[in-house]
Amino acid sequence: MHALYLHQYFCPPDGAGGTRSYEMARRLVEAGHRVTLITSSAFFPDTYGLTRTTRLEIDGIDLIVLRVPYNNQMGFGRRIWAFLRFAFCAMAEAARVKNVDVVVATSTPLTIIAPGYFASRFKAAPLVFEVRDLWPDLPIAVGALKQPISKWAAKTLERFAYASAARVIALSPGMKEGVVRSGIAEDHVTVIPNACDVALFRVGNDRADAFLDQHPHLRGGPLVVYGGTLGQINNVGYLVTLAGAMLHLDSSVKFLVCGDGADKNHIKAQAESIGVLNQNFWMIPWVAKTDMPDVLASATVSISLFQNLPEMQHNSANKVFDALAAGKPIVVNYGGWQAELVESRGAGLALSPDDPNGAAQELLEFLKDTDGLRRASEQAAALADSRFNRDRLAGEFRSVLEQTADEDPAPVRRRKRTLRLKRLFDITASGVGLIVLSPVLLVISILILIKMGQPIFFSQTRPGFKERPFRILKFRTMTNSHKEKGARQSDAERLTPLGQVLRRTSLDELPGLFNVFLGDMSFVGPRPLLMEYLPHYSSEQTRRHDVRPGVTGYAQVHGRNALSWEEKFDLDVWYVDHLNFGLDLKILWETVGVVFKGKGVSAEGHATMPRFDEIMARREGAEDE
Repeated sequence: MHALYLHQYFCPPDGAGGTRSYEMARRLVEAGHRVTLITSSAFFPDTYGLTRTTRLEIDGIDLIVLRVPYNNQMGFGRRIWAFLRFAFCAMAEAARVKNVDVVVATSTPLTIIAPGYFASRFKAAPLVFEVRDLWPDLPIAVGALKQPISKWAAKTLERFAYASAARVIALSPGMKEGVVRSGIAEDHVTVIPNACDVALFRVGNDRADAFLDQHPHLRGGPLVVYGGTLGQINNVGYLVTLAGAMLHLDSSVKFLVCGDGADKNHIKAQAESIGVLNQNFWMIPWVAKTDMPDVLASATVSISLFQNLPEMQHNSANKVFDALAAGKPIVVNYGGWQAELVESRGAGLALSPDDPNGAAQELLEFLKDTDGLRRASEQAAALADSRFNRDRLAGEFRSVLEQTADEDPAPVRRRKRTLRLKRLFDITASGVGLIVLSPVLLVISILILIKMGQPIFFSQTRPGFKERPFRILKFRTMTNSHKEKGARQSDAERLTPLGQVLRRTSLDELPGLFNVFLGDMSFVGPRPLLMEYLPHYSSEQTRRHDVRPGVTGYAQVHGRNALSWEEKFDLDVWYVDHLNFGLDLKILWETVGVVFKGKGVSAEGHATMPRFDEIMARREGAEDE
């Protein structure tokens, strides 16, 4: 299976951000599949030296990285421009990727559906859409989308994204409910939450000691760590207020923020104004995910923060799963499925989002309960090892993609699309051709009538698609005269000078435009031969009838009647197996050259071609002898 994976915010393993797409893609490759991933430069470290379009490989994943800058400090207009720019550039790159079996588009932003839908249609491959947030509910909730027209457009795009996908993957039960509410069948939506990378985060105390040696001011008491984005929605200011309340309760409790974002300076100023900055509250820059295990190893608990909004309760925060992977108790300040999970399993604590003083007291009691912390650590580790194990959830992700690709195979979709394009082209071109070439048809008809008399047309029953018989039309090129005693003359004797010209220039095939228009034939395909040949075909040769016969074909531009019957049939079957509209256009172009050169009109020693059934009869007779 070849998966085309589209994710604007892909983060490599040495970047600073969530690595879900990397981990899923890496495991697809390990399972024997091919992955081409189109992303932006947003989360790539400067060490990659990215150009406008960079192609590279990471752990077997073929990456196409577009230099489209993005960060949380951008204004609304610049963000929208980044979304649109990536969408259009990704479309152009997706068009160049060959033999795609399934397309995966993962949000956010929701505009990822544009290249996802385009790639699915252009490559005739089913689309799997992954929902990481119920966008645009969150931008509307925080006031980023205010105008009615922008809200309507965003909600319309959301419904279009879900409806365009063969399958939808949601990162939480609440997200699935939101997708189903939009009208998508429940069995088309699979919940695959974020996962725990235990091998990465379950490290020894020596890693914690090394980190604390670099930050000795963090020693001497419980340490609460927040690692993630510092944006409006993340509400890290809550942690500043919590640190202020905790300073009066127990100054040994320390808080560490590790991250970056649009609210960084505001958070720093808030901490400085209430007197906690560098007292019991510290801030360090965002670190690569490969270094985050050292930070979490030094923590007593990890905390996940968001604004107190109902829309946020369906979120599937990476930092929660990283903490579970590290075997650390997790503290949250919001409700929803993650809060219910950590409290029901005893893996952490859910604090009140509206009462910082009460939350500080509750957190202090939790931090002082040594046995409770140990049990919470054990439960966190157990969740990471079982329910949220990355390998298990990546297996579910792979199964969704494999089932989607198998249920609606891309090669079958591409073949159906090609056949539809061929038929549309045939109807249009033959209709126009009959009108434009009507004077030529009339002149040739008059010449035949003068030189050879009636009938003007040669009509004969030939096998068409699936061997169904039809009446083929050509201009007559031979006389109807006979030898003495009624014996028919040979083709060479019957072929007239006008007929020779018509055959050499292929003008005798012009009436075939009627057959093409009516659907008996196509412009390109294996030539329709005699009904008498059918019993003599091998099972492989019979496959030449799996498509409509053609006015011209692959064999006609590779030797025509100068080929042996076996060579022609091999070329016909090759065409059937490699059917695509681009190949048809190439054959039509090459046919022009063949016609002008007049090559391959006849087999050696024959006016046209020896009969296939007679050749086979002689062979069978020789075998009997």
